[in-house]
Parts: sequence; structure tokens; C-alpha cells
Amino acid sequence: MSAASFIVIEKAPATGNAWPAEGSGPQDVGWQAVLDRECAGLAAAGVRVLRDFDAARPGTTCAGLVADEWSAQRAVLAALAGAHLVVVAIAGREVVDMLCDDLRRLGTLDHRLGDAAEQDSTLGPAERAVLERLLAGDTLGQAAAALHLSRRTADRRLATARRALGASSTAEALATAVRTGLLPQPS
Repeated sequence: MSAASFIVIEKAPATGNAWPAEGSGPQDVGWQAVLDRECAGLAAAGVRVLRDFDAARPGTTCAGLVADEWSAQRAVLAALAGAHLVVVAIAGREVVDMLCDDLRRLGTLDHRLGDAAEQDSTLGPAERAVLERLLAGDTLGQAAAALHLSRRTADRRLATARRALGASSTAEALATAVRTGLLPQPS
């Protein structure tokens, strides 16, 4: 790895704004499993992962939880020290947004939604093509025509994409797809 790269997996709580920190209850298993899975994948690729933002050195890969503003600051300081990061973010929306903004300024960010990342396999090329056309400014009818689909088929593919992304509206699906890197930023 040459330029700094960061993976932020946003693991949303079932209720409330944020999950409790690790060790404070049975809910901590959810984020820990996500972090373990990411670190295991990197280890299989030969990357040594340190489970401590404070151990950051240039070229190291550090992993951890961001549950509040303080832990987000520790993650950013690790990035400033030159480390690559794997972060599971369970903090409130404002904290996660600030963390991602800071990391984008420092390197390449791969921002995923925990649930959307797990469901990404259901977002196939057909659903992605409809979302790309909508992101480019087409109406659903125009997207259907451009993709040689019936309006009904395009509508079904859009519904499948919304379900896969956990979105209740098309606008939310597009925003989630862009934010998580499933679709490129519009120019």
C-alpha cells in the first residue's frame, strides 16, 4: 500500500443514535464481528493489522471502533501519522460524517454501510445500471428506455436496489450508493 487508504464501515444501531462502546453489553458483538471479518480478510492477504489507533506509524494498518468524537479524533491522528485504517463506526451521524470528511482529505476512503456491505451481493449489475442512469439525471422512464427495459422491469430493479441498500426512497438509495462507493460521485 502506497498512498494512505481507509476503510470505514458504518454499523448502524437498531435503535438510537449509537451503540455502546465495546464491553458495555451484549450489543458489542455486532461491531466486533464486522471488525474481525475485515481484519481476517486483510490478514489473509498478508497485511498485519494492529488493533490500536495509538500504535499508528507510517505504513502500518490500524483497526478499531469509532463510537464517539474522541475515538474519531484518535482515528484521524492515526491517519495523520501515516497509517492505513480499518474503522467500524457506530457513532452518531455528525461524528461519522466528520470522520469521513477528514479521511477523504488524507487519502482514499472506502465508506460502507455495514448492512449494505453484507447485502451488496443482491445489488447486481442490472440494479446498478438503473441506479447509474438515475444518478446521471434520467427519469425512471428514460432509464428504462436507455437500458431497453419495460418501465415495470426498471421499477422492479429499482425496488430491489432500494431494498438491498436499506433505503426507503430512490433519493436515499442513490445517496447511500454514492456514499458507500457502490456508485461514483456525480460530476
